[in-house]
Amino acid sequence: MEGRFTKFFNLILLFIIFTIGTNPIFAQNCETPINTSTTNILNFSATLNWDADTNANVDRYRLRYREVGLGSWQYNHNITTDSLYELTGLNSSSNYEWQLRAICSAGNFPTSGWSLLQTFITTNYPVDCNNTPNGIAWIDSCGNCVGGTTGNLPCIAFTPVVSISLSNLDCDSLTDFTFSFSQDANEPDVSSAVFESDGGSFNLLGLNTNDTVGYSVNIAAGGQLNVTTILLVDFIISSDKISIKSVDDITGQVYSSFTIENTSSGILIVATSLPDNNNVTQGNSQNMFLSGIFVNP
Repeated sequence: MEGRFTKFFNLILLFIIFTIGTNPIFAQNCETPINTSTTNILNFSATLNWDADTNANVDRYRLRYREVGLGSWQYNHNITTDSLYELTGLNSSSNYEWQLRAICSAGNFPTSGWSLLQTFITTNYPVDCNNTPNGIAWIDSCGNCVGGTTGNLPCIAFTPVVSISLSNLDCDSLTDFTFSFSQDANEPDVSSAVFESDGGSFNLLGLNTNDTVGYSVNIAAGGQLNVTTILLVDFIISSDKISIKSVDDITGQVYSSFTIENTSSGILIVATSLPDNNNVTQGNSQNMFLSGIFVNP
């Protein structure tokens, strides 16, 4: 009985010794990163460098860093690049320290020791409007940050093209009336377009809310929006002035609106442009066709 117990005990002891003894041997293959250095130091970022593991044992790296003098480390536990890491979100004019260790399995063991402590000081270069240190981006005449690393082009001269045409020129006759305006990409946005004449009038008698008075072709955001809509009477302002809305008859979406009115000398049209969510256009045009409601002078 005692002999069997002794053999059992020795077997357990041998298992423990084998288990404990093999782990350090395995862990020794997880080499501590060497030749660490810091390059490309800027106001808010720096590149951390080290030699790639020649044995290809590393699953990932764990980084710890902090401002010198602060007690707590910040960590990144899953760095999968082989020999460099872009550390961002730093403070300018600040002294940082960092260390790296290798993790040589999909789990958290074995790991190497921490690399030699590295320190660096972030710069305090002046930043441009895109928050790039020593950058060359600038504010254009439209108030946008352009150039440099923005990928944005500056706005160009404000030169919208405006036109009006009639389907016939017979005096005192009803005619189709077309007005349009367009812009090139990067022009300052048109908030509204105004058309007026020194003769002629609109025949608004008998028009009611939601009556169809024509159609429009609308292009905005460099062609990302391209829709043909119907023109409906939005509401009657007076006997000489109405508001018209441009409506997608499939979705019911209202894209723009404008007013037409008779003045003492002729007609007046005030149209709002299509929004593209910035203060420069990506290229747009609107063509409005009013059917048979204009009286030639």
